[in-house]
Amino acid sequence: MTISVLLDPAQMPDQSQDQLDFDNKMSGFMRDLPILANQINETEAGMNLLQAGGAYAIRYVFDTATADADPGAGKLRLSSATQNTSTTMRLDLTAGGQDYTTLLDTFDSSTSAIKGSIRLVKQGDMSRWMTFDVTARAAPTGYRNLTVVCTDSSSANPFVNGDGVLLFFQRTGDKGEAGSGAVTLLGATFVSSAVANIDFLNIFNSTHDRYTIEIQGLRTETANQTLCMRLAIGGVAAADSYRTMAAHGQAVAGSGAQLELAGLTSNLPAQACSATIEVRNANASTLKSVGFRGVTFSIPNNGMIANMQEGGYAGTSPVSGFRLFLLSGGNFLAGATIRIYGHRNTQ
Repeated sequence: MTISVLLDPAQMPDQSQDQLDFDNKMSGFMRDLPILANQINETEAGMNLLQAGGAYAIRYVFDTATADADPGAGKLRLSSATQNTSTTMRLDLTAGGQDYTTLLDTFDSSTSAIKGSIRLVKQGDMSRWMTFDVTARAAPTGYRNLTVVCTDSSSANPFVNGDGVLLFFQRTGDKGEAGSGAVTLLGATFVSSAVANIDFLNIFNSTHDRYTIEIQGLRTETANQTLCMRLAIGGVAAADSYRTMAAHGQAVAGSGAQLELAGLTSNLPAQACSATIEVRNANASTLKSVGFRGVTFSIPNNGMIANMQEGGYAGTSPVSGFRLFLLSGGNFLAGATIRIYGHRNTQ
């Protein structure tokens, strides 16, 4: 801000002037004095901005009201009377005669979970301040609500009603792309009732070429069951071209209608199955392989069995997902948790 008034000494009133000239210059002086005060305030605010830094800075008047309503022209309020416990910051769309709607609506444009950081500082007293992380924005009529977490403050309540405050905003960079080989949780389910099939028929995609399926607490309605898997093609479980084998053995003879992964001989709550299934080479036209690793309980000898099983699927189409089921056609009981992780392509 440039000071543009009361700069010419020749226009200042002086006792040596005749009465008419003095009166005219005094009138001009009194007219320009409020303009000078405003320009001095603007200059001070600009100097404060330079000292405090930040990508954006807006001048507001602090309002101690906490209601979810438009705080009024040029005003800012927080959602709690104890200022550093507030979770929402309410900003009018205008401040200092400027409309900041477009700018405020960019405060949540980052793709990162934390959209940016805000620093509130009292004008003329940099020792009174608060800092916040911004995580979301809402757009009620006439104002904006920012979801915030206070990260630090000079005191629990640095500001009083009517304080002039400077709002500084620094945007967070966008979330980076996952690198090659990165692992992403693609989906999960909790089995809440008895079901014959656990289906994730369309969860695989071209971004990932290897998948890990974590199983916890899997139980069956009746004992002595065989856990099976079919891979899905285009969202449909395929019932051919499979072969199952022991970890270091040859293919087990069979119909090839499914992969037989493990025997579930017990269905007691304390003896539920927890295991990991890995699906490899899912997008290729060549052989897909499936590995099972887990611990099951053996009723006859009241002991635990380490199960390691490998299988292959000779279909030539990319795999879109999978189905878990029991060879006998029975049901899984409620209580199991299934999570599916994708391993990002390395190319």
